[in-house]
Amino acid sequence: MSFSIPPLPSAGDFVNALEELVLVPPGRRGPSARIVLVQQGRGDEAERIAEGECLRLRVRGRALVPYARIQESRPRGDGQRTPDVFEQIEVGLRDNLPGGFGRLRLPRYRLMRAFAAASSTEDQAAVRARELRDQCYAERRKDSRILKALHAISGAGEPPANVVAWMWHWFRHPLFGVLPRRLYGLRAGRRMMRKGGWFRSWARVPSGRGDFFRHHDAVVTEREDALLCALLDDLEAAARGPRLSPWTRRRRSRFVLVFPREGEPGSVTESVVRGFPQAVEQTGSTAVVLLAVGPAGPDTPQSLAMATTTIDSWTRSPGRGRGRSVVIGVEPLAGRPDQEAQGWLLGHPEIQPRRVHSDLAPRAEAFVMAVAGVTVLSLLGYQGVRRLVDPSSDRCLGATVATTEPADPGRIPGQSPKELYARARAAVDEQNKQAETAAKRAGTVIRTVVYLGIPVTVDNWKDSLYSGAIPALRGIALAQEQLNSEAANDVHHKVWLRVRVLDAGPRFSNAPKVAGELVREMAELKGEQQIMGVVGLGQSRADSLAARDILGDGGLPMIGTTATALEMQQHGMYRQVAPDNRREARIAADFARRGNIVETSARTCAPARAAIVVADPTDSYSANLSELFTSEFEGARTIRYTAEPSREPVPAASGDRVESASTLDEVANRVCERIQENPRTVLYWAARPTEFSAFLNAFDAGTQCDGRLTVLGGNDITNAVVDAQRPSDSHPRVRLYYAAHALPKSHSPNVMGDRFRDQYREAYGADDLWGNDGHAPLAWDALRLLGSAVNSARQQAGSAPFGLGTVQQSLVQGVGGPDGKRGATGVLAFDRNGKVPVNKRLLMLHDTAAGPEVALECGFRASQDERTSWGPGGAFPCVRDK
Repeated sequence: MSFSIPPLPSAGDFVNALEELVLVPPGRRGPSARIVLVQQGRGDEAERIAEGECLRLRVRGRALVPYARIQESRPRGDGQRTPDVFEQIEVGLRDNLPGGFGRLRLPRYRLMRAFAAASSTEDQAAVRARELRDQCYAERRKDSRILKALHAISGAGEPPANVVAWMWHWFRHPLFGVLPRRLYGLRAGRRMMRKGGWFRSWARVPSGRGDFFRHHDAVVTEREDALLCALLDDLEAAARGPRLSPWTRRRRSRFVLVFPREGEPGSVTESVVRGFPQAVEQTGSTAVVLLAVGPAGPDTPQSLAMATTTIDSWTRSPGRGRGRSVVIGVEPLAGRPDQEAQGWLLGHPEIQPRRVHSDLAPRAEAFVMAVAGVTVLSLLGYQGVRRLVDPSSDRCLGATVATTEPADPGRIPGQSPKELYARARAAVDEQNKQAETAAKRAGTVIRTVVYLGIPVTVDNWKDSLYSGAIPALRGIALAQEQLNSEAANDVHHKVWLRVRVLDAGPRFSNAPKVAGELVREMAELKGEQQIMGVVGLGQSRADSLAARDILGDGGLPMIGTTATALEMQQHGMYRQVAPDNRREARIAADFARRGNIVETSARTCAPARAAIVVADPTDSYSANLSELFTSEFEGARTIRYTAEPSREPVPAASGDRVESASTLDEVANRVCERIQENPRTVLYWAARPTEFSAFLNAFDAGTQCDGRLTVLGGNDITNAVVDAQRPSDSHPRVRLYYAAHALPKSHSPNVMGDRFRDQYREAYGADDLWGNDGHAPLAWDALRLLGSAVNSARQQAGSAPFGLGTVQQSLVQGVGGPDGKRGATGVLAFDRNGKVPVNKRLLMLHDTAAGPEVALECGFRASQDERTSWGPGGAFPCVRDK
């Protein structure tokens, strides 16, 4: 009981601080601590505090924390002696373990104890080490039933005379006698001689592993020090064991070693208490608190009150290092007991662990874990055998490429589209101001590039979402910031860029006019503005093609962003960073023919046998993509549909595999008819995404297909569109796969993709609507490609002037050479005079309620890193450019 602790002033606070130090859980501990009580004057108060603390650690016959009470080893009157100090520690810890602790194993300590007790008269070091190992093994065998059984089976002794028994003897002795002994030696050596372990530095072992059993002299000479280090190492391992162990998770308090009597000079007790801090430093121990009564040493003793403050500071300070130590002078109890200390001790008669466990709880938990583990392994084994027996799979194609982190859907911002677009425009203007300021410094070269893109002029989320205007301009602004930062760090080789933003109007309707004005302006100024090229042209429309011809004929190099129709490449001054429709259509057709994407029954899918394509014949992108897909997927049919037939004349349908529809309801019914004819039909949506959600609504509500549909979408169905429409939530029976140029949040292709993702997150946040969309990284890549060509032109020109012709020459030769340049969407590698990156990376995403997952990845991620196969286990080869 706490009555045995003398109620000295501050005694209650000291005991409370000491026990809080004992209860600090693993992971929050500082180095193991030594607390020495020194009696001041006549009295036994120091011993009473130590003895009383032992009583507080054990209540109702069971320890609340692991501890050992140690007496000095002295000869007894009857000729016997008390056990050795280390024996007392071992036995005390074994007998004083709290509930749920499990078995305390001390393998290093017991090995060291046996090693110190072993002896050999051999002179040869190798033979001597082997004899010492065998003696340690024999000592270990006394405590191990398994080793005892192996020894019995091994048939140690003289070989028998019988031939059969003699052969069995020479077979079993090496296997059950020699081999276990050698394995024991190897394990012991690995345990004690591991790199970074305490024994190597303690025994001054040179570089290289060496043989542990050759260091017998060092262990015998400093036996107490070696045993103490081994003990602290084992106690630390017991506290920091595998977290899966239910026993380890219940070991939340430190081990307490109590020496209630002062050790004689030169005794083991005195040696252990004195050498404790150094042993803690050598082993990195954090799991022990040593409380001892000792003599006055060189340190000035602190009062109980001062020591309480010191111990409190240790409780709040984790880390490793030299063992912490405090010496406390304990004054005799003079006069009446301290009322505050007495009251606290009476009110808190025992240590207060956070939780008291039973021995049954971890056993029950281990049983449950074992059953669960066996069940999981059985299921995995069953599935593995099933796959081996039946290699063909009817599992629906989902994620076949592991993503580094989950890609949460974006959310529509609280600001209006006009405000967001204005912010992106302001970021470009700010960079332009910085470029103008830099131009005033000597040696700085500045040039202008033009961004021709769609503006945001109204607060209409539908138009702003589908046009991609906001993320595209953001990508331009971020790329300009990155290029100008690089130019600031390399003034003599790189060029600062101004970006001039020109509005092409909705659907690029104003692009030809703006392009003509720009070319006329350049002719009048005769290159004074030093415009190096144009980026943008994000849609493959008739007006985009007209603008391309005007700009190209005016001598301006162009880098397209998301435009993918083959017609866009029909000018020598044009290039693009996105893969074209030919590559996308070939990959999509191969994906549909090979992948299990069409659901045939619950959770069962198969490749598509037929395809129906929805396309807009008045849209160059849609018409070109649909034609290329139907040429790749044999037997595909086409439904022509135009949302605004008054805008463009609709070509008449021709051929028996092409038909027209005037409404989305009509499109939905015709698609359903084709699915009823052949249930393994996939719908290829080559039209724009503005009508996609309305089509799905019509398909759900007005057809006989009950909402069951597999859709394969073109790259215009972007992640931002999917996040806004949420087709997997609104249409749970629709399986949607769609092409994507990038998935920045969760599947970056290379270091430049990581840089773009981090830059975008820092500017716009991790939950931005376009944070996982392809418009921004494609625009980023486009401006960086043109900027690299400008930098290359300057470096090739040296001190001579450079202009549009030099930039175009760099683009013709291929920026970055045959290996190209890494971009946020993959490698941008152009053949000489190539218009599209060779084998540009393309993804096929599967939309799920939890977000997109990568079902296919093909193309170059980085130099010498090309994805050449896709599907489960890489079963199918990727389509490569011809």
